[in-house]
Amino acid sequence: MKWPLLPLLFCSAVVPLNATPKKRSPDEVLVVVNGDSPVSLAIGKDYASKRGVKHGLVIHCPDSAVSADNETIAYEDYRTLVEAPLEAYLKEHPGIDFIVLTKGVPLRIKGGDTGNKEDNNIASPSVDSTLAALDYDKLPEAKRYHFTNHDPTGALGCAWANRYWNTDEPFSHAKFGGYLVSRLDGYTQADAMALVTRSLASDGKPPRGKFLLDAQSDFGMGDKAEFPQLSIPLEIPDEAPWSGFNADMSRAAEVLEARGIACELDATPDFVGNRKDLAGYYSWGSNDPHATDEAYQSLKFAPGSISDTAVSTCARTFLPTSGGQSLTADLIAHGLTAAKGYCNEPYLQAN
Repeated sequence: MKWPLLPLLFCSAVVPLNATPKKRSPDEVLVVVNGDSPVSLAIGKDYASKRGVKHGLVIHCPDSAVSADNETIAYEDYRTLVEAPLEAYLKEHPGIDFIVLTKGVPLRIKGGDTGNKEDNNIASPSVDSTLAALDYDKLPEAKRYHFTNHDPTGALGCAWANRYWNTDEPFSHAKFGGYLVSRLDGYTQADAMALVTRSLASDGKPPRGKFLLDAQSDFGMGDKAEFPQLSIPLEIPDEAPWSGFNADMSRAAEVLEARGIACELDATPDFVGNRKDLAGYYSWGSNDPHATDEAYQSLKFAPGSISDTAVSTCARTFLPTSGGQSLTADLIAHGLTAAKGYCNEPYLQAN
């Protein structure tokens, strides 16, 4: 499972319409930079300065900002170069709840004990999600999802069940275990730094622009009364029906409108493009049979905007590439502030 920037989800059943988020302190945040990556060091310094963060950890590992090969780190190297120094720092600073990774820190782990098993039956979880469940193996109440579909296009492996999911109170490591992990990344150093600038520009302000929820009626619209799903069985033999993601978007549109937030729900077969100043964007991305790269690249975003797409590998790389599924990095380059994305098959249950 991959959450590269911010784990932002609609969960209307547990978030009151009049909820006011708790003001969090920079002292709860740890920014992690790769000392072998000039880009990572620059992004971390910029973030810490703008956000007033005093906790910083310098690790040394392959620089994912310069090579796609370095975006994947072997499990043994991850344990030694990333996890061990991080655990040591966290032990000495128990007040940390949030971890911010930076471009230059690898994206995925080859050979982890969670994640989807693909090449040669080797699991490849993200670094971000692995750190998010850093101490779950020490919590007897922590549970795992097991994906058991042996179909070549399905998922096979396991993932920790997020203990903070479906809660309606401020997160703390002390109560829930794990950490909320985000990442400052993009095609370039400037793209990653712009995430902080846009976030600051939107602090304390209502969303500017509208949400675009681009459903795909070819997959069926589902029953919005059944979504969002508030319970997922620990044994997952099959992916959730694709109509369910459309139903999620329909339900989200109702919640947004109830909060007075402008929303466009497109329930036609068309793939929508040519929208600007978007406050939010949810779609099927390149999994939409009518998607075009031209329409995807035409989307522009307002400060504070959020996004998710039902694309299994939308966060597989943050370096320029060609071919393959649509990428979150393109939306970041077009003004997006925060997204949830995936480096490996997460199934629709993760959306």
